[in-house]
Formats: sequence, C-alpha cells, structure tokens
Amino acid sequence: MNNFKQKSNILHSIVLLSFVLLFTFQGYANDVVINAKDYGLEASKDAVPALRRALEACVEKRASKLIIPKGVYNCYPGKATEKYLRVSNNDNGMKRILFPLEDMKDFEIDGQGSQFIMHGHIVPIDVGNCRNIKLTNFSIDWSKPFFFQAEVVALNQENNSFDLKVYEECDYEIVANELLFVEKAKKAIRPWKQWAVPLEDDYGWEQTIDWNIWYDSKTKAPAFNHAASILRSYNEKKKVRYQAEELEPGLVRFFDATNVLPKVGWVLVVKGRKEVSRLSPAIHLIRNKNTVIENVNLHHSSGMGLIGERCENVTLNNFNVLLPSNSKRIVSTTADATHFVNCKGLLDYNNCTFENMLDDAGNFHGVYTRVDGLVDDYTIGVRRMHGQQLGFQFAEAGDSIRLSDSKPMKPYATLKVVEVKEYNEEYMTLRFSDKVSEILHSSSVADNVSWQADVSLKNSVVRRNRARSILISTQGDVLIENNTFSTCTGVSILFEGDATYWHESGPVENVIIRNNHFSDFGLADGNSEILRFTPRVAFDGAPNHYYHKNVIFENNTCEISSRALVYANSVENLLIKGNTMLPSKNYPLSTDKSPVFEFENSKDVKLVGNKYLLEKTATVKTDKCSNVRTKRNKGIQKVK
Repeated sequence: MNNFKQKSNILHSIVLLSFVLLFTFQGYANDVVINAKDYGLEASKDAVPALRRALEACVEKRASKLIIPKGVYNCYPGKATEKYLRVSNNDNGMKRILFPLEDMKDFEIDGQGSQFIMHGHIVPIDVGNCRNIKLTNFSIDWSKPFFFQAEVVALNQENNSFDLKVYEECDYEIVANELLFVEKAKKAIRPWKQWAVPLEDDYGWEQTIDWNIWYDSKTKAPAFNHAASILRSYNEKKKVRYQAEELEPGLVRFFDATNVLPKVGWVLVVKGRKEVSRLSPAIHLIRNKNTVIENVNLHHSSGMGLIGERCENVTLNNFNVLLPSNSKRIVSTTADATHFVNCKGLLDYNNCTFENMLDDAGNFHGVYTRVDGLVDDYTIGVRRMHGQQLGFQFAEAGDSIRLSDSKPMKPYATLKVVEVKEYNEEYMTLRFSDKVSEILHSSSVADNVSWQADVSLKNSVVRRNRARSILISTQGDVLIENNTFSTCTGVSILFEGDATYWHESGPVENVIIRNNHFSDFGLADGNSEILRFTPRVAFDGAPNHYYHKNVIFENNTCEISSRALVYANSVENLLIKGNTMLPSKNYPLSTDKSPVFEFENSKDVKLVGNKYLLEKTATVKTDKCSNVRTKRNKGIQKVK
C-alpha cells in the first residue's frame, strides 16, 4: 500500500509527457486559436448559435484552442445541437447540447472567466471519444433552478400546518389542493395530458413535492435531525393526502404533510419525482483519454455536475460545485457533484470544493450485469439491471470480465472478451477466448476488471450536502488525503457493492484515508458512521470470502455528534490507526446505544493508537469475525 505515491507520480509524468508530445507534434503545431467573438458572440444575444459556429470552425481548422472573451452568456436550447445521450446514473434521452465535442484531440476551451447561464433543459458540455481535452476558466449556472425552495415562517401545532415563504426564483401552482413547482407559472403540463404540445406555446415542466429535504437557513447545512419531518403527499398515519393553500402570492400553508412539524427557519428543498429528475447533467465525459478540467465552477444542474464513463485519466484541479455568490439558493446540483463509472488510469482531484449537492461529492464504481445464460460454449448473454444503466458501454473486445456468484458476490473466473454484440439498451452477448460453458454457475453476475480507476482526492472540501461525502467501489489504488469532510446527512465515506438494486461494483483492494478532518456527519437523524462497509453479500452459513480488502484509516481528526463511527461487514485487513475523536462543537452527542465500532463477517481488523475523547467509553462489537485486535487506544473498550 506504500507504493501509491510512487505510482501516482509516474502516472502524472506519463500524462504530462503525452500532453506535451501530442500538443507539439499534432495539435499545437497548427497553433490555430479561434476567438468566439469573431463568430458573432455577444452578451446581449442567445450565445448558442455563435458558440456553435466557433466550435465548428475549431473542428474544420483543427484549432488548438477556443477562446471565449470574459462575459455573461445566456444559452437557450432552441438552436442547440441535438443528440441522443445515454448517460449512466442519469436519465437517457434526446439532449440539446451547448458544446458537443466529439472525436477531437489536443484541444482547449478557455472561458477567460465567462459565466454560461443555461435556460431550460440543456447539457452544457458533452465530450465523447476525445483525447487531451482541457476545459478551463468558466462557470455554469441555470437561470432557474430545477428544485423548489421555501422557508418555514410560521407553525400551527393544532391543525398540523406550517407556512412557507417561497424563494423568488421558484414558480408554483396550487392544483386540487396540492403544490406543483413548475418552470413557468400557468404554463405547466398537467400529468394527464399525454399528447404532444405545440412548441411555440412554450410549455414548461412541473414536479410534485415528493423527494424533499430540510436545510437550516442559518448554517446552510441540512437541518439537524430532520428525517422525521420529511414531507409525504399521503399522510399514512392520518390516512389523508396533504393539502396546500395559498395565503398570498409567495406564501403557502401546508396541512398534514408531516406529523413532526419542521422548525421556523428551516428551508424546504423539493427535487420532485426521482425517476425523471436527472435530465441535464452539466458535464458529460464518455470514452475519453487525458481530460483536464481546471478553474471551473458549477452552480447547478438537473442531475450530476460531472459524470464520466469509460474514461482514462481525468484531472480536476480547482473544479468546484458551489452555491452562486450573492444568491439565496441553498442547493447546487440536484445529484452528485462528480460520478465516475468504469473508468481507468487516474482520477485526480486537487483543491476542489463540493457543497450543498443533493447527493454525494464523488462516487467511483463499476457495473454488475446479470448473466442471462449460455448462448454457446464460448458466449454468454448479460443484462444491464438498473434503469439508469441502460445503453451503458459495459465491455468491448480485449476487456477482462469477472464472473461472481450473485448472492455472496464471490468471484470464480476471469475471462477475456473477443466479441461484444449489442441487441438493445438492456441485453448484449459477450464471446470469450476460452470456454465458459463448463465453468458458468447458475446464478452469476459479471463486472469489468479492465476498467478500475485509481483515485486521488487531496486538499479538497466537501460540505453541507445530502447523502454521503464519497462512495468508493473501485479496485484501483485510492488515496484520500488532507481533505475536510463535514455536514452531510448520512455516512461520510461509504463502501458498498451490490447485485440487487444499484448493481454497482465492486470490491476495493487498496485504500488509504489519512490526515483528513471529519465533522458533523449524520445530520438527518443524528447518528451515522464515518466509515461504513455494506456490500450486499449473503452467505449460506459462515462467510467463505471477504468482499473489501486492505483499507487504512490513519491520523484523521473526527469531531463527532454521532455515536456510531465505524461499521464494517465483509472486510479483510482493515487498519484504524492514530485517529483522534472529539465531541462536536455544533451538535449534541447522539443518545443512540449503537456500538461505536462494529465488525461483522470480517478478518484481520486492527484498532491501534486511537484517542476517543468523549465522555462515554467507545465500545467495540464483533460478530463472526476473526483476529480483531485493539491496542494502545484511549477511551476504547472491546465488548467481550
């Protein structure tokens, strides 16, 4: 595990050298620089036509750089390039795109500090099949957020109601005593209307109050212990639907939406129906090599801020997901800040800030497909199993595919692909170089071991977001160092892997988490772990393997209000060393009686030299574990 730094430096050198050589002999030898101003770009007009013309000129002249003079540019979907995009973990469909970069190399977009303001559903940047692309010096925002926001200004316990002051950027309508948040007031589309509407009539989208969260207006963090106050369209306890009443424009009263009223000063954020709310990610990367994103700020998106698929080497330097300055918005992206699926090489983060997202700061994983049986002795059929993985490029010739039993997720074979046939967005066949008929198990899943990225996350900040700080499910070397993680609603760092719902692989083999500062996680209910290992494995009897391996959590400072700090299931070789746990400065210690450290179905776990400096002694509980050792700890006691 000590070879990470050396390996990382070698990778950096290789990437840098490839940039220099390629730019010198292929791209920058032309030394053609295009200025978007020369193609009619003006701040007073829709920027899309001029930027499209400038980009077309870059392709025609094999330019090395597109310069966009500093300015504020409004971008509308009406004249944007359209393409069907399959975007993993987002919603597929026809997308309008501001910057469609395809089959390009040795090219840079320099925004020179420009602000791009999107209007409606549009994907700002789509980069596909490119090499050595650099995106730098700009910000992306939307004129109107894809969420509803309103602050609680009054409560009435007697009739189980509360009053909301609606944020001025958000439009809404009251229909049949329910609130719909909409793109354009009085122009939303009723759900029962299934026919196409005339484009010139300029209809907008609408969403219900389902899928919501509470924030604190003072801290701009998720409200502490807010889980019991989440709103529901149907109140199961009272067996009634909630009702909304407009008291005056911008002031709405809710009845029976929850049985535990929120607090005055809490801010309601509603994203709407989960299954159709990830339509416009800000940056989509697919099948690229050596991508650099530097000095870029994302303020919003309908979906993920950055989603990368099947990419090799992505560098994020001062890449930030932030609330807009001088804005009362309390949410940035409506899903993850960054998300990478089946990538390889190095995913390198440095000096980044991710705040106020409605999902994780980073998620690094592969995909499990379900084996659908033999086609012939050398060929199997497989199915993508999650609706947001449809059409995802799972494999190509030359990749190595790992087969595992679906319940314990224990690997039993790795085979090389010689041919892939795609039949539809769900089903494909994989032909291997060796016979598979004699070894295939009856209930199996497959994942791609050729695309397992290394991850380096350094000197960065993650704060005030829903869900977790980061999720790690990659077999590559992972280094998480010198970061600050704070104020998320749940677990800070999560290790999963499942073949039952998300179908996200896979097992980690080399992770170092050191010299970080953790504080105030688990805000939704007051009690979530710093580290949680929950692969969805199932055994008939005693465990016969361990899913995650080789994790070091060392020299971290943790300011905590949560009682539970580490939960680990199916982990081998976990070292928790030299960490300091202090009481939170901002929230009370949870009264939950969970063990502070809990290990199940695990092997070779060590707690060494940690300091637990809270009033009560930290307990260590084990179940079906072997070789769990504690030594030289302060305030930590193993339960016998």
